[in-house]
Amino acid sequence: MNEFYSHSKESQDGILLGSKLLKTHTLNVLNIAKKQHYPKVNFEFSQETLELVIETLVKFHDLGKYSCYFQNYLLNIEPINHFYKQHARFGGVVAYNYLKNVDQKAAIISMYLIFLHHSKLIDIDDFAGLLNFDTKKIFEAQTEDIGKIISKIEDELNINDLLKYLIFPNDRIIRKFIKIWIRKKPNIQDYFLINYLFSLLIQADKLDASDTKTYRRKSINSDLVDKRFGQPEVSQIIDIDLNSISFNELRNFCRAEVISNLQKKDILDFYIFTLTAPTGIGKTMTALDFALKLKSKIAQKEVFEPQIIYALPFINIIEQALSEYNKTLSEDVRILGHYQYSDIFGTQIDSEEENYHQKLMKLDTWQGDIIITSFVQIFETIIGNRNKLLKKFNQLAGSIILLDEVQTLRLDHMPLIGVVLHSLTKFLKARVILMTATKPKIFELAENEIFSLENEKPKVLELQSSYNEIFSTFNRTSIQPLLYDLNSEEEIETVFVHDVFIKRWQTDKSCIIVCNTVNRSINLYLAIQKYLKSKELYNPLFHLSTNILPAHRLDIIHKIIHSIDQKISPILISTQVVEAGVDLDFDMGFRDLGPIDSIIQVAGRINRNNNPNKTNAPLYIVDFNDCKKIYGQLTYNQAKKALENIKVVLEKDYLQIINNYFNNISERSSFFTSREVFDSMKVLRYDSQNPKQDNTISSFKIIEDSAFYMSVFIEFDENARIARNKYRQLMEKEINQEQFAPFKRIFHQNIIAVPEYLKKAQEIKQLEWLLSENLWYVPFEEVNNYYDNQTGFHRTAEKEKVVCML
Repeated sequence: MNEFYSHSKESQDGILLGSKLLKTHTLNVLNIAKKQHYPKVNFEFSQETLELVIETLVKFHDLGKYSCYFQNYLLNIEPINHFYKQHARFGGVVAYNYLKNVDQKAAIISMYLIFLHHSKLIDIDDFAGLLNFDTKKIFEAQTEDIGKIISKIEDELNINDLLKYLIFPNDRIIRKFIKIWIRKKPNIQDYFLINYLFSLLIQADKLDASDTKTYRRKSINSDLVDKRFGQPEVSQIIDIDLNSISFNELRNFCRAEVISNLQKKDILDFYIFTLTAPTGIGKTMTALDFALKLKSKIAQKEVFEPQIIYALPFINIIEQALSEYNKTLSEDVRILGHYQYSDIFGTQIDSEEENYHQKLMKLDTWQGDIIITSFVQIFETIIGNRNKLLKKFNQLAGSIILLDEVQTLRLDHMPLIGVVLHSLTKFLKARVILMTATKPKIFELAENEIFSLENEKPKVLELQSSYNEIFSTFNRTSIQPLLYDLNSEEEIETVFVHDVFIKRWQTDKSCIIVCNTVNRSINLYLAIQKYLKSKELYNPLFHLSTNILPAHRLDIIHKIIHSIDQKISPILISTQVVEAGVDLDFDMGFRDLGPIDSIIQVAGRINRNNNPNKTNAPLYIVDFNDCKKIYGQLTYNQAKKALENIKVVLEKDYLQIINNYFNNISERSSFFTSREVFDSMKVLRYDSQNPKQDNTISSFKIIEDSAFYMSVFIEFDENARIARNKYRQLMEKEINQEQFAPFKRIFHQNIIAVPEYLKKAQEIKQLEWLLSENLWYVPFEEVNNYYDNQTGFHRTAEKEKVVCML
């Protein structure tokens, strides 16, 4: 055989032909990996060793494809031996031999990554087990075959004396080294090193295999936010009386103060920033302004264009952010939205000639200037082992990462998030900006629970240095606890309406009521609806929760905003979905007892625009007895302790109460899961075969999966009917992913997760309305029996269970 191929394609006659030469693929992958490598990453390997490892990974990752066994398989030439055609382990063994005299650890890492470059990462303790009898047989067979063409391979890959590396290693030596390394010298650095190298390899491999062009990031005009909103006067932040200026002037002051940090001579020595400011003050555009100007400074110093990555917790605010970024930035800036509903349609692409898979590959590998994504995408990439997610891990190196609404992260995750963000800045030299109105103690918790064991302390710069003074100027809202007993055996909703709500609400006031559970929000909606009808009151009444189809939620928000603008005093009954990023402005509100930072976020939906006629607008806190069920006993106790014996908390005192809340929690919580996952990261326990190892790296999830829920597609209208039919065609392989793509968004926006114990959910299972594995549906003609326009899926239960979906 004169030519060796890495990939093949089918001709019009149905014959498999080589589509790319193996030497071409290998050299292309090497070129891409070198271009994607950020030279300022900070690992124990010298730059020279790191570059050698990258080159070794690429040159040997497909070495086994030179065997006749793989070439016969690739081109469908008999005889085909499916056992001997496996290619990854041969290259991994040769890479180990090639590097073992340079650095034994680098050699083992290279073998490990090449072995697994088509799969997920596994526990490194289990890896040595892959050096088994089967691997030895494959290696020996391929060695005998490849030895015949060794000089050709050496010439094509520019490698000398390759024959001396074709020796099967002693697995006992490797096992012993791994055992000493992992048990005596565990280091979180190794996790970031391995994931970074793995990402460079698999991203470059997939980009070239799909003939997808890499994107060269552009410089971006650092004044684009100024052009849209005006340039804040940095000189005016000195000796200004914040109490004497208007709300718009305060917004400009906040932005000016944040931007003034760029004048610090040592600003590029900082890698972790916080931006603490009240809700409604314009943090989104202020952070973008700072990031653009910081990007420009980095580019001047390093001759490197960092990628800006903006991550948010919820889909509705991701789409809102995409809209705002597109309004602000110029058309030649490539902005990619990468989240649950994203696809290649509506994203910026290089050429209409690119096929669907190339466009999707660009999206999945973050080939853009600015990425707007979800917490799920970014944190399960940083803490994870899945090949699909890790192929973009290397994009984090040297990036500027904006994390908005960080208070929505689970409390028990916060120490872990703090330590991985610190590690990201330390090893990958990323810069992280945490934006919040409640300043959760992420790094303090990390230091108390994890960093203290590692003798590390992050260096953090607060960009809004006057945040205490800024908060002190606000008197938009007040928190007023009403924690007397609502927990009787009577219907809580009825007691609330007649003993709490009616006594405080006035018909000319818009009002928001936030519950901890969907069931409570629906029952309360029905109770208030009944009251309004009995009094012949016509205030618009809305319900908003995850029980409502995603396709309908944005429409409901628009209707609420319209009602507020028209001053017809709407009432919204909701769950926690309104706590972040939803731009609503009510006159007053009620919230079920919950985490203090969540309570403050709800307050941010009241008098948001600082109307002086609504000073100290109230958010009343009640106890529906749901807090401990959803957030746990600890949160319930600490939240109640923070608010008990207090009549009113004014907005200027919100930071103090949140500090007390977090201080109390950090003293009492064990954060067991955070510590366990962190320990797994240190010892590279990605996906252990040991059933006793629960908190492996692969177990980490931003949103916990619930065994109580089932996904249901609601065929609500004609568009949903068309999307369901297209999905059926996709499942039956009548159409491909590219043909389904235009219907993907509509399809996903008509799916909700419902508790499987519900009577109607059980009916769906009994009727066998199954679309695909683990995905059920309600046909169009049956929708009214299962779904209500106002409250969503019918939630009558045979037996109520305590489950909440935010």
